[in-house]
Amino acid sequence: MEMKVQVPFQQLLAIVKTLTPSQKAKLRAELSEEPVTPKKQDDFFDYLLKGPVYDDKDLQLIEENRKSIATWRTKS
Repeated sequence: MEMKVQVPFQQLLAIVKTLTPSQKAKLRAELSEEPVTPKKQDDFFDYLLKGPVYDDKDLQLIEENRKSIATWRTKS
């Protein structure tokens, strides 16, 4: 269960100042950690980066097909 609470900054600062040195160190460590990206997102990026790509030959064929279709569509 997750609960969100709106705490004014000054009140939050006062609470942090009352922490013991070990609690402050633990808080600093938590705040300095890099956010962990979900594994699924990493897998998705890997999938995109390792996916198929078009080479110049493929792009030329696509362009020729587009021109051919455009010509076909404009002929009446």
